[in-house]
Amino acid sequence: MNAVLEGFATRTSTSDGLATERHPVPFTTAVPVEPAPEEDGLRPVHDLRDTLLRRRSTLQYATRPVRTETVLSLLREVLVRDGDDWGLDTEAGALEGFVFALRSEGTEAPGLYRVTAEGSSRLAGLEALGPAEDLGVQREFATAAGIVALYADLDRSDSWAGTHGYRISAVRASMAAYDFNLRCQSRGLVGTLFGGFIPSAVHDLVHGDGVQRHPLLAATYAHPVQD
Repeated sequence: MNAVLEGFATRTSTSDGLATERHPVPFTTAVPVEPAPEEDGLRPVHDLRDTLLRRRSTLQYATRPVRTETVLSLLREVLVRDGDDWGLDTEAGALEGFVFALRSEGTEAPGLYRVTAEGSSRLAGLEALGPAEDLGVQREFATAAGIVALYADLDRSDSWAGTHGYRISAVRASMAAYDFNLRCQSRGLVGTLFGGFIPSAVHDLVHGDGVQRHPLLAATYAHPVQD
């Protein structure tokens, strides 16, 4: 543990430092989507103060589906904000979000979606995901309307600043996950952040090699039980 902690003080790459010459596996069969959420779905029902006072982490969810186009739009806003605030997409790599829409209403069907600051695309249908319970270490995660997982390019962040780069990627993913969660809660949805996402269940679908595309934090989203 001391060696790990001491490593955070250095910006020396632990790899060959050539991440800019490598690129994550592309999604050649992805279908671009243009989310068109209802305006009411994007409009907060609670201001910041009320959201902070009311916010809770919960694993109890209503069975009502959530409009996936709203989730895609909120997540893209989060990733745009991350890129603008940190200004590290070129040096340390941009964050990616993957939406596992388990129960969906509206124009976007249940399934797997990829979201970046540039846009959204559909990667697979719900049948390709297999048992939803395989996505998290707790079965309760799978009872939500969906799960969002934040991925980072650790190869890129390591070449930029060694283990400090990994720490920055982890902080960025955490901030983005909390940003997404609070945006959901301000709109009357609920959920929880969790670190128990199981990447091996979907590594083929998201081309997750654990280096250039590695999950750092996840969050559930759903309607509250009382609805």
